[in-house]
Amino acid sequence: MGKASVNAQKGRLYLLAKLPRRDGKGQDEPTRIPMGMPDTPVNRRVCEKRRAVLQRAIDTDTFEWADWIETKNSGTTWKQAIQALYKKRVVLGRAGESTWETNYMGRLRQVEMNKVVTSREVERFVNRWRVEQCSYKEAYYLAKDICSLVAVPFPDLPLPRYSKSKLTNVPEDHEIIDWVEKAQGVDPELAWAIGMMATYGLRDHELDECEFAGVKHYLQVPDQTKTGFRTVVPLERDWVELFDLRSERRRVRVSKAPDATSQWLYHRRKKLGFPYVPYSLRHSYAGRLWRVGGSRLDIFTAARLMGHSVERHERTYREWIQPHTIAVRAEEALFASQSTAALRLEELSE
Repeated sequence: MGKASVNAQKGRLYLLAKLPRRDGKGQDEPTRIPMGMPDTPVNRRVCEKRRAVLQRAIDTDTFEWADWIETKNSGTTWKQAIQALYKKRVVLGRAGESTWETNYMGRLRQVEMNKVVTSREVERFVNRWRVEQCSYKEAYYLAKDICSLVAVPFPDLPLPRYSKSKLTNVPEDHEIIDWVEKAQGVDPELAWAIGMMATYGLRDHELDECEFAGVKHYLQVPDQTKTGFRTVVPLERDWVELFDLRSERRRVRVSKAPDATSQWLYHRRKKLGFPYVPYSLRHSYAGRLWRVGGSRLDIFTAARLMGHSVERHERTYREWIQPHTIAVRAEEALFASQSTAALRLEELSE
């Protein structure tokens, strides 16, 4: 039957070989077997392995279309693959039901459940998001896990570029005020969103469901969000009036997709040319908690206010507190201790 080769047409890879007709009639003829992946160096190496398998079947006269037709017409559906992933991560793993429903299914609901999982479908799914987005990172690793479970080659996609460790620019308080005041004149919805994220340390998707509670300007974040119900205090408190946050100039929700607010914020911010990503406002709130609360505010309370674990708070957010701020806080604490000791000695000597 001849030699098999790896080829490409219109940027898509396929195997080419002289193979028996599928209907079993007539002579062998040159036939393409689509590989369902774009033409990249990595995917070429994947296809080369499949070519070697095909060549071995040709050389040993053991080629059967049943072994190859699944490449195009059959295989594991997204629904079946997601069920396998649920078993791995929730039933047998350590992921909780809320994490599965909010984090994982928030991305995986974007697929057509009855479609077969192929490299091309995986590529289409992951590329719904930009490579620097957190959503891209989550979708990338979910898809990679699914490909491993259902034995589908993972396409040659760019590695995620999202990382909180790369968030080097965190705005100062005066910059936040300037930012909000500038937006108020041209985009009130964006100004409100920025003010809320800065004042309450919210995640972007929490903007849609949060509610004010009581005259002290407490804010309640409901159960439907990533980490469940919590009550948050404003910091700075006078920002509630300064930014007119109780007016609740929320954006009109067109889509309930998990990253809809993130996408909206991204485009509005870029349009007005603001220098900081919205998530940096959450980092700024975390630093403000430490700066204002000092030793009086324990890390457990600070972590709960922000809706995450103590470990995450310590690892992710405290690193954004400027070194000079730590030095100033240490000096204040030491000076206060020395002053108290001096006063006591003075009282004893009288």
